[in-house]
Amino acid sequence: MIQYSFFPTDTRLSEYIYSYGMIEVPKGNTEPLMSPPNGLTGFLIRVKSDEDARLVATIDNDNPIGHQPSYVIGQITYPIHGYAVGLLTFLVVFFQPLGMYQLFGGNMNRLANKSVDLFDFLGDEKAAELMQKLQAKDDTDSRVDILNKFFLQQKVTDNCDNEKKVLDIIHKAQGNIRIKEMEEALSISRRTLERYFKEKIGISPKVYAQIFRFKCAMQYLEANPNTTWTELTYGNGFFDQSHMIRYFKEYLKVSPNNLVNVDMNLVSYLLRN
Repeated sequence: MIQYSFFPTDTRLSEYIYSYGMIEVPKGNTEPLMSPPNGLTGFLIRVKSDEDARLVATIDNDNPIGHQPSYVIGQITYPIHGYAVGLLTFLVVFFQPLGMYQLFGGNMNRLANKSVDLFDFLGDEKAAELMQKLQAKDDTDSRVDILNKFFLQQKVTDNCDNEKKVLDIIHKAQGNIRIKEMEEALSISRRTLERYFKEKIGISPKVYAQIFRFKCAMQYLEANPNTTWTELTYGNGFFDQSHMIRYFKEYLKVSPNNLVNVDMNLVSYLLRN
């Protein structure tokens, strides 16, 4: 059975990185994977594996993803399906929505629904040094310390005031907000808002709000396992049950009644961030 765990970051990095984590696939196991969108980007760094270990995954059963040994993943708007064959251990870095842009720059929209090799993203020298340090350690505390030092060395880009305001509005509304309200709150045109949001976060504010609404609904369901579908629907801002079911089918490929067929341990792990 796959094991999932979280580790806190240095508080100086909390604006950029939500948390670190670890995903461990035991030797001899073949584990199915289903990962919904969660509004975050990430690094998945392979620190341990055997010769036969592999990860096979696609976005919405079409676009291959995560086929690199260690990789960077952008914003995902479709569920990822696949399987992992152990022994595999990944360190995971869960970035805040703006965090990857702030620490590394670049156009985040080019990473949307994609993964790229960690070496291509960081450059061979920087990636090789980071990997060598992480793979030389077996204990979590040492690896977390290495990650903290690495990210604290990055030069921060901080031209994100409008995007921060939009994220704050979306989060306070739990995703239940129209794009028009965002425009009015910032006195900015929709085109400008969407262009900069896509560049710095990877997806449009409308799509991000939809994902965040779904994420809030799943967190509500986890905290209230005996809730009714009516309570889940109207307590999370959906118009009606058919509206809510459409979100579940889009992001999990199942209806709420079929959640028993989903690995909720992985889903909860990813959506808890």
